[in-house]
Amino acid sequence: MNLKLKSIILVFSFFTFLPSLLAQVVVSGHVTDKRTGEGLPGANVYVKDSYDGTITDKAGLYKLEIPDSGELTLIFSFVGYQSVEKSLAGAENVPIDVQLSESITSLNAVTITAGSFEAGDKKRAAVMDPMDIYTTAGSLGDIGTALKTLPGTQVAADDGRLLVRGGDASETRVLMDGVLAAKPYYSKVPDLPTRGRFSPSLFEGTFFSTGGYSAEFGQALSSVLVLESQDVAIEELTSVSLMSIGGELANTWVGNNRSFSATGGYFNFGPYNSLVKNHMDWEDHVEAFNGNVSYRQKGEKGSLFKFFVSGDYGGQSFFVPDGSGQELMIDETGGNVYVNSTYHRSLTDKTLMKGGASYTYDNQDFQAGIHNQKTGEWASEAKVKLISQLNSRLKLTYGGAWQKTSFDETYRQTESGFSVNATFSDDLYSAFSEAEWRLHPDIAFRPGLRFEYSTQSDEKVFSPRAAMAFAAGESTTFSLAWGHFFQTAQSDFLKYNRGVKMQKAEHFIMGLQTGSLATRLFRAEAYHKNYSDLITGIYNDFGEFAPTGNEGNGYAKGIDFFYRDKSLIDNLDFWISYSYVDSERKFMDYPEKVTPEFIAPHTFSLVAKQFVSPIRSQIGLTWMWNSGRPYHIPGDDTFMAHTSPNYSDLGANLSYLTSLFGQFTIVHLSVSNVLGRENVLGYRRVSLSGDAENSSLITIKPDVKQFIFLGVFISIN
Repeated sequence: MNLKLKSIILVFSFFTFLPSLLAQVVVSGHVTDKRTGEGLPGANVYVKDSYDGTITDKAGLYKLEIPDSGELTLIFSFVGYQSVEKSLAGAENVPIDVQLSESITSLNAVTITAGSFEAGDKKRAAVMDPMDIYTTAGSLGDIGTALKTLPGTQVAADDGRLLVRGGDASETRVLMDGVLAAKPYYSKVPDLPTRGRFSPSLFEGTFFSTGGYSAEFGQALSSVLVLESQDVAIEELTSVSLMSIGGELANTWVGNNRSFSATGGYFNFGPYNSLVKNHMDWEDHVEAFNGNVSYRQKGEKGSLFKFFVSGDYGGQSFFVPDGSGQELMIDETGGNVYVNSTYHRSLTDKTLMKGGASYTYDNQDFQAGIHNQKTGEWASEAKVKLISQLNSRLKLTYGGAWQKTSFDETYRQTESGFSVNATFSDDLYSAFSEAEWRLHPDIAFRPGLRFEYSTQSDEKVFSPRAAMAFAAGESTTFSLAWGHFFQTAQSDFLKYNRGVKMQKAEHFIMGLQTGSLATRLFRAEAYHKNYSDLITGIYNDFGEFAPTGNEGNGYAKGIDFFYRDKSLIDNLDFWISYSYVDSERKFMDYPEKVTPEFIAPHTFSLVAKQFVSPIRSQIGLTWMWNSGRPYHIPGDDTFMAHTSPNYSDLGANLSYLTSLFGQFTIVHLSVSNVLGRENVLGYRRVSLSGDAENSSLITIKPDVKQFIFLGVFISIN
């Protein structure tokens, strides 16, 4: 199911620092970093259980007018810091100065200082919180789309999934709380982008590594995306979301050290598509149902149990050119169920145990003309991890996992009755160990080793990995990372050839980071990635890829830049990213090593968000640009000799904070491609008879030139 928009949920309620027009008492003060003593610009200061609040200026100073209504509690919060509550009498005009301490598990962990210095993944990876995702213009609440504004990624507006540093979409693995999320995206159909299944509001943040990641994670040649779910909720809340493409209802119940949440939604693109010009020839518009429930409970010794289950079902049908001047109807329906449960607790004063398990069932019924495929996939994982702080200089992380995948697909030609079935399964066993060793107060070293065994390919592989970081002053670090990474063949390949082996990539990364994410941060990374044992083969008469072996190889090298600034202008947060990648590979049906058709050498993005207090609104702009991608015209003597046009998209959004029926309400308007540019996303080869040279070329364009989204989100306490 290709669901373009799932929801934009009520995490905008973070804007509860909205000033009250009826205030009578003035409170002021200074919010500073407890460690450095420096002021924290943009920190939230608000009255508990109300919408009265403000944010600090460049120096960390604030001034707030609040109602004179007796005993009140002020909450001081800032991303990456532990919140502080202060009680005061409403009739007092007193200065209140507050020092905030950095959170050990903060999403701000990318900020490296001499006092919190590691070679760990979170110190080198890109991290976004839910507010970053929801308020990024053009993301429409999709985690993957928001992450594409970060360096190392490709825009790929016709795909929707993450493509990282020369890798295709299959090379990024998604995990929830460290455990496998096997089908994180809705199903992909030709020429249309897909979306992530999970709402950002389910998570405290996202940890996205573009390479050289920990030995804890495997089965990803390029990157890992770890979604860190919310802990026990502290406030009961009902949320009603009314959107131009559907609606959603959510509720959270809170008990003693426990919470339970449930969400349900319905989406239908028919009414919207009937109002706008559409490049797609729809037969049945996108229609879908989804829902999820979660349970959280705290226990003794700091233990925490989490349980989450989600499901969705939907479908669509439309006509596409088949390359011979005729139209082919694509009809697709399907559903998905995902279950995730984790538990962690301290075993001793120096050892923490984390365990988890997940289960995914995905069912799809795909019809293209006379061709019908019914596919069922099952994936489960059980994992245990131990973290032992042996002494002040040495920490050891070790554990293991078992992953089971099964695949069952039946292909049938509706006219002839011909059918064929493919069924297989794989058990993947893994173990890992990694040390975090402080050689010196300014030097950290992290060696690691991962072992994996696949019953399907009967392979045993060892993946050595290492990372090192050097502090150069209080806020500047240099880092190095190296490692081997393996990945089994995807199910669509194994159904035709069970003999293909694991693919391999070797990463070399060198990075520099300076500044603070709280104010101003700059990062630069150079990398080189070698591919070997890539899967090669041909396209069969059904238009599907059939592997013949592991004869492919390639490389990807480049440099990424990232700059984020929260202190240049009051209430303005913006970031700029640029990536250059040089990549060539021989894989799939490529006759020679060339730049793949999903790679654009240059990618640039600019994201800006400005909160305007007088009109109680946040305005956002996102500009994404990339150079053209290579493509092949059938019959050319030179393979991939052509380049598609540059891609450019300027998106804008506006979030207005108000009250409806006495309840906190956000009205959100988002517009993609504000300038109305006629973008060509690329060109797709369509095989006419299973022969790569006897094929046609189809121009890929967005289904709509501009997408306008309007939503009203009501929060009921």
